[in-house]
Amino acid sequence: MRSTLAAAFLLFTHSLFAQDAIGNKEEGTPLDIDSLIASFQWETGSIGLSEGVITLDVPPTHKFLESEQAYHLLVDVWENPPGITDALLGVVLQAEADPYSDSPPYVVYYEESGYVHDRDADAIDYDSKLREMISEDSLSNIQRQELGYGSLQLIGWASPPFYDRPRKALHWANEMVSDDSERNVLNYNIRILGRHGVVVINALGSMDQLSNVKAELPLVLNMATFNEGYRHEDYDPSIDGDSRRGLASLIDGKEEVVKDTIKRFLVIGVGAFLGLLITFITL
Repeated sequence: MRSTLAAAFLLFTHSLFAQDAIGNKEEGTPLDIDSLIASFQWETGSIGLSEGVITLDVPPTHKFLESEQAYHLLVDVWENPPGITDALLGVVLQAEADPYSDSPPYVVYYEESGYVHDRDADAIDYDSKLREMISEDSLSNIQRQELGYGSLQLIGWASPPFYDRPRKALHWANEMVSDDSERNVLNYNIRILGRHGVVVINALGSMDQLSNVKAELPLVLNMATFNEGYRHEDYDPSIDGDSRRGLASLIDGKEEVVKDTIKRFLVIGVGAFLGLLITFITL
């Protein structure tokens, strides 16, 4: 079963607005989706990623699909524009889940965009930032609708931002209202800081799955680690240069380094995925 619900836009990269990405989705040759899913080779254990920068330790309770196959999962199965796979490392699911299960997937990226300092960790006014993001969301919805996707409106924190200093990990959850769903949408965001960038992990689902995602949070936070030489504490300003990018930029994309001031967006496949979630919820 495949849903025709529109995909949802969440924060990540500007490149997704390219019209050719949408065209590729609509004009691609039909695939045998069942055969495609059957061909996926899931992994567990210790997995090296990004040419030795990151290690992903996947416990037996979960499984990992590497980037090339994850591309087909996101684009062909969950019906997203190909642009969302830029910087994609893979997708993590629960061990017993399949692409049509109602357990939230964890989509993993490495954003090699420079060092992010955490000096502002205790000074960010998250409530003020939320109000700004909600007020600006109307423009995002206009852009979504121009590309043929339904409206997706941020309405508040499902879980407010929290910085886990020992893990160098910032995480928070957004609650959104979608034109395509009777259930509010959950987007749980995790950012793990490294020397040259951040690991991005996004969990997608419906709001009634928030407690499940929170229960898995300690496990997920421990999955991705930067290897020696690439850790946050390995940063050397005399070699790497100074950084004006702080934690606040990871939430709203505004406080980027000078060379990158464009607000960025991510399309993540609620497409088929959200439709199936709704199906399971209403059973």
